[in-house]
Amino acid sequence: MDAVYDKYYDLIYNWAIKKTNNKEDAEDLTNSTFLAIFEYFNRNINVDKIENLIWKIAHNIWSTKAKNYIKEKTNVEYNDEYHGNYSEDFLDKIIYRDIINSIDSIGLTEKERKSFKLYYINDLSIKEISNILGTTENNIKYYLYSSRKKIREEFTYE
Repeated sequence: MDAVYDKYYDLIYNWAIKKTNNKEDAEDLTNSTFLAIFEYFNRNINVDKIENLIWKIAHNIWSTKAKNYIKEKTNVEYNDEYHGNYSEDFLDKIIYRDIINSIDSIGLTEKERKSFKLYYINDLSIKEISNILGTTENNIKYYLYSSRKKIREEFTYE
């Protein structure tokens, strides 16, 4: 286990720094990742590719911490269901920007893809996007909800 720690600590820490832009949060993310890895190994489960496991755990912990941060910051229950008033946060945008390169292979409709890219890449408001695409703000909210749902399904590890 020490060899895994020695080999991957710096890689995970550097990745965490890029995700959090904060030394303390990166240390917390790195430590949480290795704690989860150690707990996984204590269950004596055979692992084919240790590197895949490590990055899967790191990503899942990052996603969980980001969601928890959003909950605490907005004091609103994070919910996968669409209610027409979904509030986005900076960390959500970071997470979704990480997968922008894969967006064309996910199977989004043209309007979902355009809405998603305008919102997350161009940082446009829902109102601005609705004006550009010539549709209502509620439609844009739905396209964003639908695209996030499809992306979540694509990137959820079971």
